[in-house]
Amino acid sequence: MNIRLPLGQADIEQYLPHRRPMLMIDRVVDFNGDTIATEIDTDPKAFYFDGHFPNNPIMPGVIIMECIGQSGALLAALRGEFDHKAHLLAFTGFEKTRFRKFVKPNETLCVFCKLEKKRRHLYKFTGQAEINGDLVMQLAFSAAQTAKQDK
Repeated sequence: MNIRLPLGQADIEQYLPHRRPMLMIDRVVDFNGDTIATEIDTDPKAFYFDGHFPNNPIMPGVIIMECIGQSGALLAALRGEFDHKAHLLAFTGFEKTRFRKFVKPNETLCVFCKLEKKRRHLYKFTGQAEINGDLVMQLAFSAAQTAKQDK
């Protein structure tokens, strides 16, 4: 696992099937094989700020969950846990989800994720998101490997 950091979006697109506007991760800033740290710049023009909420934009919690989930999938792909060209990871469940703080435009969301367990095609992760070192969200989630459906 010789990964040269930081990884930008063009690098990330080599491992994840997501594309803008649903590719949330802007950078991978740390990867040690067991954990990953990513960053998401909360652009005020992002689609999710338009209606959530007018004159008081707040990043939706499900978008933060997606950021953490993408970080977990990227961790597994970078570890070589599955063939990322033929397969992807899809959420199968969330547990112990806690929202602690709002995320506003022009902030950098820092996401930390760890692969806790893998059994065949099933994965268990823990993750958390922070702004300036303050906890925003923490959760445990599971995902399953599935074949890509090329069109």
